[in-house]
Amino acid sequence: MTHEPDPPLARTVTPAWLSEALQSGGDFVVLDVRFSPGQPGRRESFLAGHVPGARYIDLPTELADPVARQKGRGSNPLPQPDHLQQTLRRLGVSATATVIAYDDTNGAPAARAWWVLVWAGLADVRVLEGGLKAWVAEGGLLAKGEANVEEPGNVELAPGRLPHVDVDAVLQVANHATLVDARPADNFAGPTGGHIPGARSFPANQVLDAHGRFIEAEVLRDRLSAAGIDPDRPIVAYCGGGVAASLLTFGLDRIGADVTFYPGSWSEWRLDPARPVES
Repeated sequence: MTHEPDPPLARTVTPAWLSEALQSGGDFVVLDVRFSPGQPGRRESFLAGHVPGARYIDLPTELADPVARQKGRGSNPLPQPDHLQQTLRRLGVSATATVIAYDDTNGAPAARAWWVLVWAGLADVRVLEGGLKAWVAEGGLLAKGEANVEEPGNVELAPGRLPHVDVDAVLQVANHATLVDARPADNFAGPTGGHIPGARSFPANQVLDAHGRFIEAEVLRDRLSAAGIDPDRPIVAYCGGGVAASLLTFGLDRIGADVTFYPGSWSEWRLDPARPVES
């Protein structure tokens, strides 16, 4: 019997689709996931203008675990499920809600939200194709100030829906999978670069076209093959701080690839000088 791959969980929506959904009055929750690596949250940017009805979620403190960060678990370790559940309920996420995430950069923060929320057990999480820039370019209006959440949500989380690997198992898993580094090429190699032994370089932006939209499956497969990565072999994705690899994971899931995420990524790996590094 031939095993049929699971259908992709990574789904996108267009600005036009989102506009119609918001007017329909259905159970939709839009999350603004603006994020700048190494900096505090972007709430002020959200307050200055966001998709009408959107709620701001802070990636470093709500889609990651700041306590584990202080303990050397990487820049953005996975959040504690109970804390995440409290956050989502405060933002009005119900058990039946369709959640749409967006950001104002390349889609990686929104993809991080997608991964965390699907891992946590949400059934329907999508990413706005092209993000806030596409929304504005297609005539979408912006709202200012805090969002009005009429009543708390009742979502109950059940983590474990998506596979991930911790620092102690990375090299072991890489024995039967391709380890892929989603950072820019300059970070992967060279005088100031370095990577986990055996990894292949595939910057996350390669899943996007020049307009910031996800490329067709065959184009992505060709790009992976050109980088020495077999898209039909299991893949373990990591990056610098667990955000860009979310974008790569999202793109790989869209083509039906078997991909596992390493949340700690390079920011965790490099903290222990005993861990091997290639350059």
